[in-house]
Amino acid sequence: MSSVPEGRRTLSGFQTDHDIAKLRDEITVFAMNQFGFSQEKYLKRIEKYRHDHAKADNVEEITKRYEAKCEAFKNFFIPSEYERVLGLVGDMDAAFTMGNSIFPSDTPAKFFEWLARRIYIDIAISKAYVLKREINYVIRVLPVDINRYYGFAKKIDHVVEMMKGVRRADNRFLKAKGDKKRVDITKDISNISDCVVAIINKAKGNS
Repeated sequence: MSSVPEGRRTLSGFQTDHDIAKLRDEITVFAMNQFGFSQEKYLKRIEKYRHDHAKADNVEEITKRYEAKCEAFKNFFIPSEYERVLGLVGDMDAAFTMGNSIFPSDTPAKFFEWLARRIYIDIAISKAYVLKREINYVIRVLPVDINRYYGFAKKIDHVVEMMKGVRRADNRFLKAKGDKKRVDITKDISNISDCVVAIINKAKGNS
């Protein structure tokens, strides 16, 4: 949940935060269920292949390769992708939360606060795109239902659009209070620079 006071948050920020949390929950369950992979079903398919091709000279060689692949899925690929996918969705959630917790103040630091907020939201969006690609990769490698990917792809795209909506709405922070014009960013930066220089000079004088 965002640390920004309730009265100062936008509805889009609330809804986006909720949708990201929901997506993270669903992806976590999906990963915990081994991305839909069933070792039992896979081994039954191998046995069926062995039975259907019992007269083939190389049937044992082929089925052993499939069995080795099954072990690799279970012992290496799935645990590795479990960490990878949950790491990405966690990073996305964290980045948006950090960005959404920064509320630009009516001070010369407004532009830098807005910029920090935007950077975090941009990171969250980029993590979402990588997450979508990673789930696509998992579904391509594992013998599972590809329709599961399409479902998550749509949900990730929805969350991305929500985050982009928050980012667009944030442009209001660059407008002067009660004015439709953007704030004078150069003036704000200059004011902050003057303050920093004054602090440094004062520190030098006291040393």
